[in-house]
Amino acid sequence: MLIAGLYDRCNLNKEDDDLYSASVITVSASDSISWLHHRMPAILETEDEVREWLHTGNLKYLETLKLLKPRTCIDLYPVSKIVNRTMTEGPACIERCDPPKKRKVNTLDKFFSKKQKTEEGGSGVLQKPELAKQEPEPKPEHKTEEGEVKL
Repeated sequence: MLIAGLYDRCNLNKEDDDLYSASVITVSASDSISWLHHRMPAILETEDEVREWLHTGNLKYLETLKLLKPRTCIDLYPVSKIVNRTMTEGPACIERCDPPKKRKVNTLDKFFSKKQKTEEGGSGVLQKPELAKQEPEPKPEHKTEEGEVKL
C-alpha cells in the first residue's frame, strides 16, 4: 500500500546535525472503514498517482489535492489475536480467520447500550442527577493576641 506523506530536512544552526521529519497525510475515512476510525491514510492507488505525488512541482496545488481522497481499496477482515503480541512475525499475522464469537456483554456495556427511563416515563438517554448546590464552608476564624479576627 502506497500512502501520501510529507518530509523535510532542516538545520537550525550549522553546528547541529540535520533534523529530519516526516508525516503521513490522512483524509476522512471511506464508508467501508468509517466504523473503525474517522480518518485513514491518503492512499495512492496507481503508479501515475505516485509519480504525480512525488513530482508535485509539475502540478498545480489544486490538482495535487485531488489525489488526497478517501479510498475503498482496503480489504478488512479478522485476523488471529497473535498480532497483539509484539514478538510475532510472519504470514500467520495476516491470515484470515473466523470472526470471534459474540462475547458475553459485561455490565458496563449493558449500562451504555440500554435506553434509560426518564422520570416522565419515556425512554431516553440517562440523565445526570443535578448536583446539590452547596454553600462553601466558612473558613474558621482565628483571633490574634491583639484581638483581631483573621479569616
